[in-house]
Amino acid sequence: MSDEPRLILVVDDSATQLAQMRMLLEKAGYRTLTADDGEQALSVAREHNPDLVVTDLEMPGMSGLDLVMMLNMESPQLPVVLTTSRGSEELAVEALQAGAASYVPKRNLAKDLADTIERTISVADSERQRLSFAKYIRTVAIELELNNDDTLLSQILARLEAPLVELGIVTEATRMHIGIALDEALRNAMIHGNLEVPSSLRDESCGQAYIDLIQARLKDEQYASRRVNVSLTANPEQAVFVITDQGPGFDVNSLPDPTDPENWEAVSGRGLLLIRSFMDEVQHNDAGNQITMVKLRVDPDAVDDDDDDDDCCDSSDDD
Repeated sequence: MSDEPRLILVVDDSATQLAQMRMLLEKAGYRTLTADDGEQALSVAREHNPDLVVTDLEMPGMSGLDLVMMLNMESPQLPVVLTTSRGSEELAVEALQAGAASYVPKRNLAKDLADTIERTISVADSERQRLSFAKYIRTVAIELELNNDDTLLSQILARLEAPLVELGIVTEATRMHIGIALDEALRNAMIHGNLEVPSSLRDESCGQAYIDLIQARLKDEQYASRRVNVSLTANPEQAVFVITDQGPGFDVNSLPDPTDPENWEAVSGRGLLLIRSFMDEVQHNDAGNQITMVKLRVDPDAVDDDDDDDDCCDSSDDD
């Protein structure tokens, strides 16, 4: 892989927003290209092969949702990160389900954009490095015991995601979603579960209070000695992930509904929304220290059949 800085395509119809995001990303060491609408973005992506696309949702002409769908068809391994504003919540959920990898509320760009892109690219890299052995593997069982070092997550994700590709559970278009969901769930278990660092601290002192408490807890044996247990059981029909931390848990009934527009920009709801968008079933235990996530097999032939049926219906209507 080249040592050249990663290339990010930034798409927004606001010149001010484009300038802000370009400045943030170049300061973080990325190269950038820009486009002010979806059609131009598609052309630039085809010509320059960026490593990641950041796009606004609501633009004249081709919307951000349309752009996500087109990129997902043409370059399913190209990750797309959304920038969202109040009022675009439902559209953003559609875009995540259509292939976008993550999102950042516009009010949090300065704090979260570069970090989200770094994490998303890391997940994408782990996806590209996996080998497929589908014709040999029929069932997989993995048990991991992890400390709270989130710098190892890219390696952990690669190990957990590989069986899903090998068994044919996920497609090129959906395998990155698994990595994003697992990344969020594992960080929750390590940081919020074992280290007991609340999400609310991210809004204090530009996030420095959040970082400082994590570092302090990692040096405190009471918290640092706790482990995260991960189990994966998979066959060609489904994968079941169970992630358990050793923290005190939380009141599951107090979880905000992340799909409610009122909670869209809440720091504590972002990870859960991504997990629920990308997994087929999600459950917490009563103690609040375990999450079970199920991903069912994606059948590309069934998707194609559905598309064919729609085309037939369209033809009949035209007649």
